[in-house]
Amino acid sequence: MLRAYFLFDVCHVIIIAGKNPACKHLVFLRLHGCYARHMSQDGPRSMIRILPPAIAEKIAAGEVIERPSSVVKELVENSLDAGATEIAVALEDGGRGLIGITDNGRGMDPESLVLCVKRHATSKLSSLDDLERITTLGFRGEALPSIAAVSDLKIISRPPDAAGAFEVITPHLRPQPVTFGHFLGAPHGTRVQAAGLFSQIPARLKFLKSAGAEVAQVREWLERLALAHPGTGMRLTSGGKTILELRPADERARATAVLGDGDSYPLISAAAETAGMKARFHWLQGMSGPGTRRLVQVVNGRAVRDRMLQSAMMTPFRQVLMPGHFPSVVLFLEVDPSTIDVNVHPTKAEIRFLDSGRVFKTVVSMISEALSRDSSVIVGAPAHDYRPHSGQPRPMAAQEPFLFRSYNSTVPAPPSSTGTLTADIPLPDAAWLFSPERFLGSAMGTYLMYDLGEELGLIDQHAAHERVRYEKILERAIGKEVAHESQQLLLPEAVHFLPEYKKTLEPRLGWLLRMGFEAEIFGEDSLLFRAIPAGFGMQSLRTRLKNLVDRVIENDAAAADGGADPRFDEALFERLASEACHGAIRAGDRITREEATALLEQLFRCKNPWNCPHGRPTMVRIARARLDEWFKRIQ
Repeated sequence: MLRAYFLFDVCHVIIIAGKNPACKHLVFLRLHGCYARHMSQDGPRSMIRILPPAIAEKIAAGEVIERPSSVVKELVENSLDAGATEIAVALEDGGRGLIGITDNGRGMDPESLVLCVKRHATSKLSSLDDLERITTLGFRGEALPSIAAVSDLKIISRPPDAAGAFEVITPHLRPQPVTFGHFLGAPHGTRVQAAGLFSQIPARLKFLKSAGAEVAQVREWLERLALAHPGTGMRLTSGGKTILELRPADERARATAVLGDGDSYPLISAAAETAGMKARFHWLQGMSGPGTRRLVQVVNGRAVRDRMLQSAMMTPFRQVLMPGHFPSVVLFLEVDPSTIDVNVHPTKAEIRFLDSGRVFKTVVSMISEALSRDSSVIVGAPAHDYRPHSGQPRPMAAQEPFLFRSYNSTVPAPPSSTGTLTADIPLPDAAWLFSPERFLGSAMGTYLMYDLGEELGLIDQHAAHERVRYEKILERAIGKEVAHESQQLLLPEAVHFLPEYKKTLEPRLGWLLRMGFEAEIFGEDSLLFRAIPAGFGMQSLRTRLKNLVDRVIENDAAAADGGADPRFDEALFERLASEACHGAIRAGDRITREEATALLEQLFRCKNPWNCPHGRPTMVRIARARLDEWFKRIQ
């Protein structure tokens, strides 16, 4: 009825306006009055509404809890903050049916137990100053309320000085927890159970993966937390079957157990310290694969995934690993809590550094020095891919050192084709072994053969020459000389970038010139290439130049204020030289004994004679015992 009166008023006003156009301002006031009277009588119809608490809680929970691994991460971090030394995680149906976390931490009294499921209830913060220097893994008071909003939550906890345990239950549809009294017989610590995850949110439930995939996600996060806290024992079971069991250990032992999937690999460790920052890393030599699962970052005891740190970790490894492969390495950083911001992501998995450039340079320097300090660091040959540990022994023996590579051949027959890595010859002896007197000849115009006594040595002539050329280019580039001859393009090639990166690229033009790239800034968002290094090749030129520009920007952004740092320069040059290093002897090119001798002399003068710039091995050795086995001379 009220709406009818409103429409009548509007029609009346329109009639007046038609009869007297000069009264338009009066017509507007009349319409405004009609609308105000209508709204006051019939109530407002605003497009913006306050969400009901139940919906708001589920939206907030969705930011923190994405899948079962999110629940496990949050609950295990709570256990670690409570001082637990033993943590057990149990899953049913990949976490959909049940997620259970049991620890031997401090536990909670009844009052704290009731409060812990209320949003923003925390024991970690009391003032804004505390947030500036947070040292605990949790601090927002969002984890348990978020889990309670998307599952049936039950918590049983017993403090060390309590005669019995206490229990709190928060079902999906109850706004307030149901609390019971003493629960006698429970051990000291806390047990949390989340049942029916997302059962009331079908839209979220349908995006979960298979039970096996969810268990794998949980295991990955648990391994990261285990690396960050090696003194805490952790166990994961799924459907009653033990998936992972780690006893308390030191950092090195925990790194070997987690990164190696239970197998033993040589472990390289190093540490560095600058003002206000300590860094150390452990790298499992010979263990690499196509995923970043084993590239772990720990900052102040917090397992994180930071792109800047990943770039810093990968920079020294790029030239010694096969393309697309990642090392098995864990990085530990200890910094002043006031210099990082851990409150930038709902799950606290990402952080920001106040001085990211200094962090980047420290990490790159530490890892680079560790890789170059010892001639035993030879990476990047056919390494073992990541596989779930099957319990079967692997071909690589744990006691084998790792100084000079030797591989079993991968010929189709016999079936055993997995390579074995050995390292029992230092660099000077290796140069002596591959002496001209031991040269047997060339096979297939590709491999130089040497008689090493009880072994057959093979040199990949292309990989060896590429390494020699690469280090010469790198040395000249770092020495600020023109590093590579250029070839002019018939038509300039433009590569576009975001305008804000113009100031980043301008000071790098000289570096590109030393690599053989003649380029200039064109307008506000383009880099015009007029020449490329001789032998660079024209195939997919635009894509390769775009990748080159992206890497220059990526390196500069990661190092922030590190443009003048010589070690940062070297890291950038290595990447550029890898792109420009073409024109080496090719497979199939026949070379003489004298040319082979000259090539080997130059190769063993290189800083890293073991790998080409792309990470492939330059030489392998095949043991006589292996040859005898192939020819059935031994059983």
